[in-house]
Amino acid sequence: MYISLLKRAFLFALFALFGLCATAQSNTYLYTNIEGYQAFLAQTALENTSGLNKKLQKQYSKIIEEKNSALIKQLNEKGFLFDTQAYPYLNSILNNILEKNSLDKSRYHFFIDRSAEVNAYSYEDGTVICDLGLLGIIENEDQLAMVFCHELGHCLLQHCNKAIVAQLEKLNSPEFLARVKAIKKQRYGVNTQLEGLLMADVFDRRRHSRSQERAADSLGMILFRNTGYSGKNVARLFDLLDSAENKTTACTIKEFFDQEKMDLDTGWFKPVKQMRFGGNEKKGTADSLKTHPDCASRKAIMLASFNDNPKPGAEFVTGNISRLSAIKRIALFDEAAYSKEKDNYGFYLYRLIENDAIFPSDNNIKTAIFETLVSLCKYQRSHILYTVVNSPYATDDDKDEYAKLLQLLDRISLDKLIRITYIYYNNNKA
Repeated sequence: MYISLLKRAFLFALFALFGLCATAQSNTYLYTNIEGYQAFLAQTALENTSGLNKKLQKQYSKIIEEKNSALIKQLNEKGFLFDTQAYPYLNSILNNILEKNSLDKSRYHFFIDRSAEVNAYSYEDGTVICDLGLLGIIENEDQLAMVFCHELGHCLLQHCNKAIVAQLEKLNSPEFLARVKAIKKQRYGVNTQLEGLLMADVFDRRRHSRSQERAADSLGMILFRNTGYSGKNVARLFDLLDSAENKTTACTIKEFFDQEKMDLDTGWFKPVKQMRFGGNEKKGTADSLKTHPDCASRKAIMLASFNDNPKPGAEFVTGNISRLSAIKRIALFDEAAYSKEKDNYGFYLYRLIENDAIFPSDNNIKTAIFETLVSLCKYQRSHILYTVVNSPYATDDDKDEYAKLLQLLDRISLDKLIRITYIYYNNNKA
């Protein structure tokens, strides 16, 4: 049954009165030394280009300048977290590793990316970055320390820098240029052959990347052994990474709507081939081109290393389980807020529903869910819902809960959306 005009009027009047909570301006996302960091990046780039020939210097510099510009832009656009809890804690873990291994702290910078991706990464200049999404799966401080040791391994082995130079040398080599020239001279199948050449190059780079990951693991374990952490739990990190790839969620989208007694067509939760939101591309060669070696083989190597030569120590060195739990909660809330700031309301609602299952008594989450539903009604009413639920997303997993929410938003009418918003308000207004 469609919602009454009275309820419609009530909902939009409530939106006008209640609105969306404005994000308070604070220093939570402000990096206070951007000029100093830019100078460091420029100096590092100068050092790294000094040994290259002039042609490669120009090409290398362009690549690094684009990377540096993207980093500074992200810093200026509140893409990194610099709060008073998570940032000092994680930075202290990294600094402890640097101290125990007698590494120069001035050569490294640490940032927390507000992305929900379960990842950590590093750059050729010594910048180490941890995504908020990674914190959601970490069980102990020692697991996080191993991740940082792995990234420091990449930095010390200069993997990123060597990969850029090797790629430029290959693309400028007489052999590669001759192959491209020969293909272009042919009358038929030029595009197909060029695509094949490019794909062969991609496979070759990924193969080398896998060997670099193993090398970073090996050096990372050496760095880790110099710390006060125990090696007992670190290999389990790969099980957690596997679970993250399988998108294990705290609840299903259907469970959430059932819990709120919202009567929705069960067909909306079944996989479909076409969606206006999210894209429909198949994974194709993505799985066969994974950068990292599979988690199972990496886990086996790490287990063997620590079983053959046990590493005594503690699970926590700079913090404790309570502090880590508080940081994990911050990560859940801030990565959700970041998706909202990026006008990705579909993913924002998805993260809120997950957080509601983890913290069912948190009224701030319930308020945010209601506000988000009201906003989606507003965008749907103006026929521009696609502008806030338009993040490219492709999956072959029929159990992917985010994909199910995208399907629901793709199919739901304005009347139905208003109706479930009204029901949610009445269920939680107390």
